[in-house]
Amino acid sequence: MMSPLVLRGRCACGRAEYAVHAAQLDAAVCYCATCRRSSGGAGMAWLTADRATLRVNGALQTWRSSDHALRQFCPHCATQLFCLEDDAPPEIKVAAGTLDDQKLVKSTHSAFVNERPLWDARHTLAQHEADAPSPTAEPAPGDAPTGRSRAESDAAFQSALASSPDAFISIDPDGLITEWNPQATATLGWSYAEAIRRPLHELIIPPEMRSAHLRGMSRLQRTGDGPVLGRRFEVDAIHKRGHRVPIELFVAPLRMAGGTGATAFVRDVSVRRAAEASIERAIGGEPVSFEVDLRLGGRHRAMTVRLTPRRDEHGTPDGFLIHLEDAAAGDP
Repeated sequence: MMSPLVLRGRCACGRAEYAVHAAQLDAAVCYCATCRRSSGGAGMAWLTADRATLRVNGALQTWRSSDHALRQFCPHCATQLFCLEDDAPPEIKVAAGTLDDQKLVKSTHSAFVNERPLWDARHTLAQHEADAPSPTAEPAPGDAPTGRSRAESDAAFQSALASSPDAFISIDPDGLITEWNPQATATLGWSYAEAIRRPLHELIIPPEMRSAHLRGMSRLQRTGDGPVLGRRFEVDAIHKRGHRVPIELFVAPLRMAGGTGATAFVRDVSVRRAAEASIERAIGGEPVSFEVDLRLGGRHRAMTVRLTPRRDEHGTPDGFLIHLEDAAAGDP
């Protein structure tokens, strides 16, 4: 570990100045709701320092921002300077943007990246012409990384969600929807703009199951566990148009600021259930047909399957004749 350095900084109006020792110069860029709302930006960058070495010249105001942390800021310009977490008394988090020497920050990593605003994660900010670097400019020694790799990683994650064949939904500890990919729209009808920040139980959960969902969310906040986590199960969801859609779910917990949320991969099993019902009828001796999605030669093709029961000399069903047709063309 490197020897501690003295970090010096100040608030925006200059009435609160500080000095503190820090050995780790890797900043955590936090996207939790508290950092986002209190800063007015996408998030805040924090450096971890030694709380015992902190010296402040000027008045500070204290705000308990959560049940486990305090934040301190200048009472004149409201600049956030420090975050003190109850479970880490030897440490103090210093707002990296308030440092006098920004080149001291050597690297960054993300915290609560699942809460990063989409306008920040999915789009590169336009650069003012006057701020554009010279094509031949080299980064100065000690310059902090641009964070491009993190942005690329987030973009790859969003791209994976966008191209996923399954619907992906995430909710925060309050049960509000925080992620809704295109397949979720295709499966359940609601657009991203319509679904985001809406209570999940009001949007897609059948009325008779809403109380159980809310009890499960309450248990999740208390224990971090629940009976539906980490396993696949089938249930009905409510489509935007009001009809029920049979779905298969896989739910996992997601630790977030203020509690535990959840993520779910959702698959529409309507076609499979219809096929199963048709096979049951065919077993009973009834000719049936149904559509399936087959992967042939690396491509998906919608096919119509026709089952004609065969009977033995006694008239008892004895297997099927299976006939496949291209659902689009109607040709075998």
